[in-house]
Amino acid sequence: MNGFNRICACIVGLVLFVAGLLKLMDPLGASLVLQDYLSFFHLSFLRFASGFLGLTFALAEALTGAALIAGVWRRVTAMVSGILLALFTILTFIILIANPAMDCGCFGQAIKLSHGGTFVKNLLLCALWSLAFLPLRDYGKAQRMKYVSFALAAVSLLLFTLYSCLSIPLMDFTSLKTGTELGADASAEFYFYDAAGEYVEAEALEGKTVLISVYKPEGISARQADRLSAFARKASAAGFRPFVLVASAPGEIEGGLASPALLGISYFADKRMLMSLNRSNGGVTYLSDGQVIRKWSGSALPDQAALRQMQNSDPLEMMVRAKNKGNLQFQAFLLYVAAVLLLL
Repeated sequence: MNGFNRICACIVGLVLFVAGLLKLMDPLGASLVLQDYLSFFHLSFLRFASGFLGLTFALAEALTGAALIAGVWRRVTAMVSGILLALFTILTFIILIANPAMDCGCFGQAIKLSHGGTFVKNLLLCALWSLAFLPLRDYGKAQRMKYVSFALAAVSLLLFTLYSCLSIPLMDFTSLKTGTELGADASAEFYFYDAAGEYVEAEALEGKTVLISVYKPEGISARQADRLSAFARKASAAGFRPFVLVASAPGEIEGGLASPALLGISYFADKRMLMSLNRSNGGVTYLSDGQVIRKWSGSALPDQAALRQMQNSDPLEMMVRAKNKGNLQFQAFLLYVAAVLLLL
């Protein structure tokens, strides 16, 4: 391949890699996007596997992009990337014609494109792919070191995927992301109601509160329910007002959430809203006067000492630190993988 072909291939690879990585950072978001596609194409019977399929497609996209950047297995990579781009282009053309009320999810929730913009983006990628690989031929072989760099990138992506599955996204692009002022931001739908069906979300928008969100009650074991109940008591003792928000209607809670200690302070909310509030089932979100300050996954809840420190810390400083930390970690990972693929 000459220099121009390699540049075109690298551009296509970079777009695929970033698109896949953004979806890997938010596995639940990728699952929700895939559910929308399955519903649109009348394949809702596959919704049970949307989590696995979403991660698989995102990982395939990122790995294909990494292979294009590294320049390894060039003929195979050319065929695989060509098939992916053709599939994406056909899907987005169908969606452009039908114009459903859904997001393409090409870059997760980080970058939202219109149906027309998504289709044009895919046409441009197809054009670049054609310049890089047509006519099909012998593209030569990559240096041996490039296979090492691809292997390092692949292992890093797998570890990143594992981390994302066990934690909340490093960068939050949902409508209820950190920094959002609930009740003031018209784009941030936030509401919940009590057992009588009365909407009471205004109670959580005053002072310092912690929201324990459970969007999948049947996925919470009795042990986890007791742990969340214990956290709610600790938060209350530290001066916070805890709210347990469950994606269920009154009287319909199943599984571990039958814990009386947890049910005693539970409210009810929309499942997708809770998923936007916190990607972790049983995760915690800290609000200060209605502003989202910080989020934790259900497996990394703050302890008593951290709660006391939060009570004595400036909420805005805490919010900025949390956002900057996640942004820097993601950018550092992206730069690390890019450096491995391009410089080794």
